[in-house]
Amino acid sequence: MLLLAGCAAGGAPESGAAEKTGVVSTPEEEQRVTSSGENTAAPLSQSEGIFDLEKRTVLLNSGYEMPVIGLGTWTLSDDEAENSVYHALKSGMRLIDTARYYGNEVGVGRGLQKAIDEGIVTREEVFITTKIYGGNYERAGGIIDDALKDLNVDYIDLLLIHQPGADDEGVYKAMEEAVGDGKLRSIGISNYYTKEQVDEVLSFATIIPAVIQNENHLYYQNTELQDYVRQYNIVIESWYPFGGRGHTSEHFGNEVITELADKYGKSSAQIILRWQLQAGFIAIPGSSNPDHIAENYNIFDFELTDTEMQRIRSLDRQMRYENW
Repeated sequence: MLLLAGCAAGGAPESGAAEKTGVVSTPEEEQRVTSSGENTAAPLSQSEGIFDLEKRTVLLNSGYEMPVIGLGTWTLSDDEAENSVYHALKSGMRLIDTARYYGNEVGVGRGLQKAIDEGIVTREEVFITTKIYGGNYERAGGIIDDALKDLNVDYIDLLLIHQPGADDEGVYKAMEEAVGDGKLRSIGISNYYTKEQVDEVLSFATIIPAVIQNENHLYYQNTELQDYVRQYNIVIESWYPFGGRGHTSEHFGNEVITELADKYGKSSAQIILRWQLQAGFIAIPGSSNPDHIAENYNIFDFELTDTEMQRIRSLDRQMRYENW
């Protein structure tokens, strides 16, 4: 049986969070389920999965609002992550993405705490994502507790299975139980690229994934997957929004992107990120440079036209750079 209100099992936002951040303070109490338990979408709220670029958030199918742009921390050390997270929060970003595999959750937690101590943010205003690898059911519960400890938080806003692996069903079950225990608010998957891979997760999921985080950029847009999961109000999030290391200059130098950058008086990075958001992808560009982090967030004062969006859409080559 597939539940579309993941928070109904527990982990409701803390009192006052909605007033400060727009986070839903009380997710829908009525659990919306499929009539037969089959992999068929149940009725959904019309607002779920819709990007609100004025609020800079999207309402997830779990009942929580997630910022649509944030900081990726892949390859950052603990010290670099601490500095980058602090400057991201200072610049206005409220979404921070990390993973157990990155080895920098301690640094992310330190950066968050520094911003809290200085009154820049409250914990409730920040959306923390981390990821775990598959393994087995018993091990997954301990990994979640370790992540909470390293991040120095009482709950994690979004936990993803990092990529398909051993005993995904058991790991996902442990994640669902952690939602019920209030340790996690939303759950999802990462590096699942096909309808068949998503269907496999849906075959054993009790709580529908809220987010799928994948490689998505100018040359790999995978709108087919985005169209398929829309029936469940699953949102797609982009890692490598600029193509990743070794490919960034090619993306920034694309003629369509540079032309639009000149028109709007923006950088190529800002054009690409604005396209990502208008196309319905959450974006998490990584950087350790405070100026670049602030630049990446300064994309809410212009809007690409439908024609310009289509021009960028036509750049798709279905070309991935990574194979995880």
